[in-house]
Amino acid sequence: MPEPTEPTVTLSGRAYEFGHMDTAISGASIRIREFPEISATTDEAGDFRIAVPDDSLVTPYIETGGGRLTRRPREGEPFEVDSHWNEIDLQTFRTSGEDLENVNFQTPPDAEFEALKALLQVPSGDDGRPLQSVIVTTASALNVRGVDYDTFWLNTPHGVAGATASTEPALPEPIYFNELVIPDTSHTETSGDGGIIWPIVPAGTYRVTTVSSDARFASFTATCAPGRIVNANPPWGAFELDQGETAPDGN
Repeated sequence: MPEPTEPTVTLSGRAYEFGHMDTAISGASIRIREFPEISATTDEAGDFRIAVPDDSLVTPYIETGGGRLTRRPREGEPFEVDSHWNEIDLQTFRTSGEDLENVNFQTPPDAEFEALKALLQVPSGDDGRPLQSVIVTTASALNVRGVDYDTFWLNTPHGVAGATASTEPALPEPIYFNELVIPDTSHTETSGDGGIIWPIVPAGTYRVTTVSSDARFASFTATCAPGRIVNANPPWGAFELDQGETAPDGN
């Protein structure tokens, strides 16, 4: 008799360039930290599906890569660009019997990657990766949850202003992005962009909590190690909860 198959759930989503929602990342390798034998490749639309063990911790990441991508602006004809994108981890999910959708990768190409490192003065090694780790998330609005990618894009900017975030164990106060999607040390809470970043994070596992007087947000787990950039991006990470909603366990 064949051996019983362990139960799995499916993660699905899209990889696209940070700062260029019109540019899906095709041909990228998606992997799982806890299960190195599992992988998937994004298709022409930047979409992927990957089966992972149920009742497990899983940290998806996109490997550094490069190639010819198609930029599809809302107005005008599509055109091709040469791109080199950089490795990004997502939050650590605990699977619990349900497929997870819109597990997107908002992945910076080199120009944005280097600019953000310089602006935030992130110490980096010879390979260009952070010597420690980075945590990024977005206090994101209800209207980007449970929608297709086009609607998600239409609802940009998708942040919730007026929120603050903290971690356990405690890290220094984060830096918040301003309305121009630039980290701005003069801000003490989120702008309409919703972006939040801790640029220098020691290795460890952190629980990130976001609060405001007008909205409730899901918390999430970031698993940090030297060289990792954890971008818990919309519609996951610090997503806004509906009235009376309880956040998924472990996410």
